[in-house]
Amino acid sequence: MVSNRKGFTLIELMIVVAIVGVLATIAYPSYQEYVKKTHRVEAQSEMLELATQIQRFKIANFSYAPLINDVETPLTLAELNHSAKIPRQGEALYDLQIIGVTPTTWTLIATPIASTTQFADGHLVLNHRAERCWTKGSDKTGTACTPSAATNWDGK
Repeated sequence: MVSNRKGFTLIELMIVVAIVGVLATIAYPSYQEYVKKTHRVEAQSEMLELATQIQRFKIANFSYAPLINDVETPLTLAELNHSAKIPRQGEALYDLQIIGVTPTTWTLIATPIASTTQFADGHLVLNHRAERCWTKGSDKTGTACTPSAATNWDGK
């Protein structure tokens, strides 16, 4: 009598589950890093768009901090119709601020919000000379990097 059974043995199923588990263990952290990088690049893009708006403001007003009634009035994000959050729609991942506004200078700093996936990814900094920097984890120390001609957003 020949028995013709179809199906999988318990051992075969356990091997497949173990292989899937190993693949998931390797792939999930890579996926998380990919998502962080994608959000970071989106924030960098929005900061560059904002820099263009800031330059337009300077062209129209001949200064980043024009004199209004003989009082120097520095540019704010509200004047550029920006909510100070990145991205503008959906869950905010970065707090954005413009600091050091003088008639000729400004600096944008995007700080990851602590309760988001971007926390510990680091500050993004861009200034009026288009110098930029990013240092992974700098938001944990609270100190943003200082942009220079030698720094960039690649973290190198």
